[in-house]
Amino acid sequence: MEKLNLLKNNLRELFKNKKVIVAYSGGIDSLLLSILLNNITEILCIFIKTPYISKWALNNAIINAKKYNLNLKIVEVDKIIENVPERCYLCKKMFFEILNKEKEYYSYDIIVDGTNYDDLFDDRPGLKAKKEFNIISPLSDLKIRKKDIIEIAKYLNINHPPKETCLLTRFEFNRKISIEDLRKIECLEDFLRNYTNGAIRVRDFGDLAIIEVEKDFDKFIENKDNIVKKFKEFGYKKVCINLEEYMSY
Repeated sequence: MEKLNLLKNNLRELFKNKKVIVAYSGGIDSLLLSILLNNITEILCIFIKTPYISKWALNNAIINAKKYNLNLKIVEVDKIIENVPERCYLCKKMFFEILNKEKEYYSYDIIVDGTNYDDLFDDRPGLKAKKEFNIISPLSDLKIRKKDIIEIAKYLNINHPPKETCLLTRFEFNRKISIEDLRKIECLEDFLRNYTNGAIRVRDFGDLAIIEVEKDFDKFIENKDNIVKKFKEFGYKKVCINLEEYMSY
């Protein structure tokens, strides 16, 4: 309660009477920020749907926006990002260019995102783009850590969606990736959600697929025959579970 009141008071001081666009991914960080700001000022949550964002992530973002009465706009983009080491920076740069255009069009004052304080210490190339476009990150500016966000969300009984990331991150740098490759990963991750409601990743290494799971590991072992069969239908010769990544989300 103390952390929540401090956060609310700081957000009110920073954004009251400001029209705010939220870079809304549907994840817990931007979701919590949107819910709190929605009680303070006028906001517009913008979800940018690229070929690298799964339909699951989009649907999850829509469901939570409706549940918490958030003003949501979906911007669909067909642009293909080159699969180079700078891909995250290039993608975020594209996102912020779009958000800036929306800000000018709708005459909003500020663009914010859900970057938290812990994110500043991770390898996140997108942070460079954030600085270039003067995007405000109130959670990181107020030194709100991931554990704080989870605690506050739990206290407020806010649904904590599984962590989702861009589908392009499932592939190694510099590989030529087609739309079909992305849809294959998306289909397989949707299939694996039959066995868990936690975060799931399918990493593609050519003939080898490596599965990363957040929880429900036993279910994957119990259903390994069905899982292997499904992956082989998509052309993989080997299917593995990365034990190092288990429960790391």
